[in-house]
Amino acid sequence: MAQRLVNIVTEKLLTVEEAFSHIEPTQLAEFLQPIVEEELSKEPHGELMVKLLRPFLPLVLSHVVANLQKEIEDILDLRSVVLEAFVRDKVVLVELFQKVKSKMSNLLYFD
Repeated sequence: MAQRLVNIVTEKLLTVEEAFSHIEPTQLAEFLQPIVEEELSKEPHGELMVKLLRPFLPLVLSHVVANLQKEIEDILDLRSVVLEAFVRDKVVLVELFQKVKSKMSNLLYFD
């Protein structure tokens, strides 16, 4: 059951390329910058690194996001992510299965 729903989600509803193509690199870079700065500051001499890198982080992170968009299928296994989410949250899995079953029943009934 879960595998069928994973196939539906990853093949019919959403591709990882479609999802990532809608991400604006500069907006994600702005979101990531404080997180990156916080993690860098935990390292030895981290505060100095943050001060030195802060002016360059938006550009670097934008380029990282843009490259991720080009290579995302090689980096992220959407099928595994969706399957893990379904297994982790069985309520979502059951609800989605019921919705798909209902839609399929309606299609079969009207055909």
